[in-house]
Amino acid sequence: MEDKFCSKCGISLAPIDKPYLSKKCDECEKTAYYVRYSKGGGIKIEDGENFTIPGNFFQLSLDPSSNGKLFRTVLPFFLKQLFIGGHPKDRDEILDYANQKKEVASEILEKSHILQDYNLNNEEDSKKAYKVLEKNQFSREWHATTMGAFSKVVKESIDEGDSKKAAWAGYMLGTTRGLTLVTEDTFENTLWRGYLANQVVYEAAAAAVQNPGEAEAIKKLETLFRKLDEATLHAWVESNLPIGPRIGVTKLPEEILVPLAKWHLASLQKEKASLTTDREEKRADNEMKIKWLALGVSATGVLFGALKIFGRV
Repeated sequence: MEDKFCSKCGISLAPIDKPYLSKKCDECEKTAYYVRYSKGGGIKIEDGENFTIPGNFFQLSLDPSSNGKLFRTVLPFFLKQLFIGGHPKDRDEILDYANQKKEVASEILEKSHILQDYNLNNEEDSKKAYKVLEKNQFSREWHATTMGAFSKVVKESIDEGDSKKAAWAGYMLGTTRGLTLVTEDTFENTLWRGYLANQVVYEAAAAAVQNPGEAEAIKKLETLFRKLDEATLHAWVESNLPIGPRIGVTKLPEEILVPLAKWHLASLQKEKASLTTDREEKRADNEMKIKWLALGVSATGVLFGALKIFGRV
């Protein structure tokens, strides 16, 4: 088996899963892969070194633990890629697309925890697994099963020359594929958390209008809550301990104070995210202006050269 580390210098001889430097090792003369950070941050590149960013390092994902951070302005692009990315460019690609979705369906079923006790390549086990799926028709596995079935129907209807059946099967294939996307764990949890966040805002607003006296007290509390930092509010909300004693309020029930604290926490987080997005958009705008300026200078040079060739200048 090929060594993963140089026996002399100890540096990795295999590419690593983050941006890295590489060059031929002076000791073993094999290509070595490593990272060297500069004092001010970032990676320091020296003469003779190659800098590489792995193709899968930057990823757009709803998973907060992923490498890439998803901003609000990127969400439309992300959703478009999620639902339309990889679509067939013309009618000649529809069969390949259907086969790809059939493979995706098989992969989802093979990795399913609710089907882990069944060998899907075995006929008897497949029948038992199908009975399990019939009882879970809102599950991602069920949608994957129907996606695989409609992938097959697309091919059959095209072979039969039945255009109406092919159109129907294609529509159902796209629909069931969409259902496999939105019932994926991270997507579904993100959707649910978003709903819960809106519910908190609604509950706070509803509580405020139930009693004029309470509404007035809540309005006066806004100034107090706005003076608190995000960490303090987060600690209060997550501790599940009474908030009233912490702010010296005894006339309002906790059923009102807790949603109010959550609403202010969500507002602080939203404001923070908005500031970050504004900075990112401003930076991207400046970079685009610089690129267009460079492109304009380059284009002017090309045009001037062409005019010289044709004797216009």
